[in-house]
Amino acid sequence: MKQLVLPLLAAVLAVSACGILGSETREERVAREAKEARMVRQGVETGDFTINIDRMYPLRGTSKMVSNYSIKVKDNVLISHLPFIGQAWRVPYGGGHALNFDAPIVNYTVTQPRADGYEIRIYVKTDEDEHLYRLTVFDNGRASLDVQSQNRDRISYSGEMDFYTKED
Repeated sequence: MKQLVLPLLAAVLAVSACGILGSETREERVAREAKEARMVRQGVETGDFTINIDRMYPLRGTSKMVSNYSIKVKDNVLISHLPFIGQAWRVPYGGGHALNFDAPIVNYTVTQPRADGYEIRIYVKTDEDEHLYRLTVFDNGRASLDVQSQNRDRISYSGEMDFYTKED
């Protein structure tokens, strides 16, 4: 009898723990995903969004977790606050501003090659360099960013759209 009770008790505890941890119903999950997709579409189409960066992928070397970095697009301006690791050519003494700048957007194009996401190309010129930001944003808010500069190594990032600054 003891041999049957212990496995049964463990199974009951495991099932109840799953119920507590995964308390979101299917309807709630579908509603949340639809809301996230609407917010992504609204931000991308209006050109008003923030992507919080959580990982960087330098051209040379290993990826690194990062925090407190982001890009923001608002009022036809790209506000870039990104770390940079890599080689640079023809930059000001001391390295310049790298990928930390506010610059007017020269070109902003959006395509939707997939049903669950958007590709955005943002071209900016600063006093130090010219940059092409290629951003892929999925309906759930996850994003990947590839930055190609004229005078620096290419570098990539991943992150997530900031839904907390947007209103319904």
